[in-house]
Amino acid sequence: MSIKSIAAKIFAKKIYEKTQKWANNPVATQQKVFKQLLRKAKNTRFGIDHDFDKIKTYADFAAHVPIRDYEAVKPYVEQVVKGSENILWPGKPLYFAKTSGTTSGAKYIPLTKESMPFHIQAARN
Repeated sequence: MSIKSIAAKIFAKKIYEKTQKWANNPVATQQKVFKQLLRKAKNTRFGIDHDFDKIKTYADFAAHVPIRDYEAVKPYVEQVVKGSENILWPGKPLYFAKTSGTTSGAKYIPLTKESMPFHIQAARN
């Protein structure tokens, strides 16, 4: 077995163990992430418009943040594309990922410095 194979197996085992840690506690993990996201985004335009500072539970979130498609969120995205800060997430994104959806043409998804490691991690894992 090559050194690469051994290293890959060790790396895969560590990723598996890390994933199992949060996967074995899905409700607690989701609640923790939910609270972190609300806290981080509460002072953004979207967070202020949807009273993130008052949201404590999923039921609160469902009451304050309506389900909508990209077209309904597009005014926020357009503000970000024009260079406005703190609209959907604190600060300004580094890049925009352009998707080519089938429903309404091209869509722009902001990618922040903070979100990039998660995109990379998801692709790697």
